[in-house]
Amino acid sequence: MKRQYTDWGYIDWLEEDMDESKAALNVGIVSIAPHAHMNPHIHFTEQVIYTLQGTGYSLVNGAKVDMSLPSVILHWEAGVIHEMYNMGDTEFKHLMISCPDAVGFDSAVLEDAGGQKMSEEKAEEYLHAAVNGTCEQFLDTLHYSYVIFNAVGKPVKRTRVFPEFCCHHCVDDISASAAACMCHYVECPFTGEKSYECPHGVTVFYVPVIFRGTFLGYVQGGYVHVHSVPKEGVYVMPQSSIHGAKILLRRIVKAMVDYCEVYQFKNQLMQQELMLADTREYQEVLIANLRNAENTMTDLKINNHFLFNTLNQMASMALAGGMVSLYQSILDLSCLFSYAVRNNSSTVTLSKEFEYLHSYIKLQKLRYGERLQLTYAIETEMYKWEVPFNFLMPLAENAFTHGFFQEENKLFFFGIKEKGRFLQFTMENNGASLSKADCERVMREMKGSAAHGLSMIYRKLQSACGGDFSIVLTPGKHNGMRVVVSLPAKKVDDKGEEVYGPRRNL
Repeated sequence: MKRQYTDWGYIDWLEEDMDESKAALNVGIVSIAPHAHMNPHIHFTEQVIYTLQGTGYSLVNGAKVDMSLPSVILHWEAGVIHEMYNMGDTEFKHLMISCPDAVGFDSAVLEDAGGQKMSEEKAEEYLHAAVNGTCEQFLDTLHYSYVIFNAVGKPVKRTRVFPEFCCHHCVDDISASAAACMCHYVECPFTGEKSYECPHGVTVFYVPVIFRGTFLGYVQGGYVHVHSVPKEGVYVMPQSSIHGAKILLRRIVKAMVDYCEVYQFKNQLMQQELMLADTREYQEVLIANLRNAENTMTDLKINNHFLFNTLNQMASMALAGGMVSLYQSILDLSCLFSYAVRNNSSTVTLSKEFEYLHSYIKLQKLRYGERLQLTYAIETEMYKWEVPFNFLMPLAENAFTHGFFQEENKLFFFGIKEKGRFLQFTMENNGASLSKADCERVMREMKGSAAHGLSMIYRKLQSACGGDFSIVLTPGKHNGMRVVVSLPAKKVDDKGEEVYGPRRNL
């Protein structure tokens, strides 16, 4: 039996040598000294507790749980914040059983099996695809501290959850990704797991993200004290919990590598479909149907999302008695959905497409009032041109949804120009800005199979124009973002749409 001493007592482990690679069943007898307090900590694995002697209680996510009751088995879920108190004059003992899931790495993952490694640009693309693809369903649901770095050690994503000890000592540095553990130099690439102890005594672990022989980056996590330090309120992590922290890091890495497999398969499948389309006529019909279905799904996603936000705003206005504004907003909303539902063509006149955009922006103007300033520069006769159906409003929605954030005064610019055989559409806002390098990364992701709004718009225009178009994202003139779309100019035939009337004031 191996004994692990802590500042609040000790743990007698029933296994002499706990092999974290096996990660089977960890069993120990926990002894808390009289009137001692086990400091708050996060459980990385689920645990089963059975009181053996003494009187005490636990706080689990702030809720008090009496542990003095005889013959009671208690269960703590993974991810809870736990602390424990001994209320008696004798040792408070309980049996602790934890059962982490074994997550290992196949040697083929860590070593190059002879295949060709990715370029740095491709590795960056796959890492961001894995982060984006696992965020909603996995990463953002974890009550766990982690930071994901790219292949050159630059942070690309971090959790919002950090231990209280870290927040107390490094809160400003964490916000700026400048904490000692985030700036510690790690020689890349590497294959084995690493660890580092920061100046405050916190140990972090590093697990590499390696996909088919290419080092994509690494994940940092843990943030635990692994030995006693003379600091009040510090929880020394038991060995079983340290194993659990490493296993959860491996699970994050495994989820990212698995997503890279899916991402690669989707890219290969897309290439195969295009090759088949060149050789078989019926494949062209199949792909056309697929694109139409994809466009329909894009429109539905955009419209449904916007519908719920708008209806909530309208309901609030109705309660406040704003009946005139409510009436106008209902008309604009009707115009939006009439356009989306009744149109059965993949192209429309530019005048109608602008009218659709116009209705959307009026609703945003209704929402923000004088805080939203609009500027237009229309340098063409819109009724003369034919454009893809429903591509301007999604671009504007992307600017309003992701671009403004907390800006009090919002500026939005929209312009149209004739540029040779192309029509050029420009949208710009004064919200959050990206660096030139980040803009280039977003444009690479946009051309891939990501699920964000720009990618859906790119695929819609690719379906309508083939490769004869461009979407360019750059930093704006007012610390915001600027999007420029160029499309081949197509004239409306003589039997086409009616002439667009004078533009109304916005």
